[in-house]
Amino acid sequence: MQREGLYLGEIVEAARRVTAYLEGVSPEAWDADEMRRDAVIWQLSIIGEAAGAISDETRAMAPEIPWKLIRGMRNGVVHRYFSVDWKIVYNVATKNVPELEHQVHALLRMLYPEIAARLDQRD
Repeated sequence: MQREGLYLGEIVEAARRVTAYLEGVSPEAWDADEMRRDAVIWQLSIIGEAAGAISDETRAMAPEIPWKLIRGMRNGVVHRYFSVDWKIVYNVATKNVPELEHQVHALLRMLYPEIAARLDQRD
């Protein structure tokens, strides 16, 4: 389904934005930058929402991607925004999100090469 390819593309693009937003940003700078935290949370929400739209069949093709945890992160930052642990968000954003971008992009290349090619052109 082409729509699923678009969701996978959204995950890749949102992950790229998170990585760009945090390039060279220390944990101390992160703590002091409310606008940057808001921007990252928004992109993590997009990632989680798009991950929730991926079929079980496609998820099974990439079991290394923690689909359930991604969705759980989204739910946590959206529904428990008043108790977000910013250190956890920073760690996820700087360590897990770049890896997720590569994993989802590989899946996209396999299933929807035309969408992956468009994303590659944006690099």
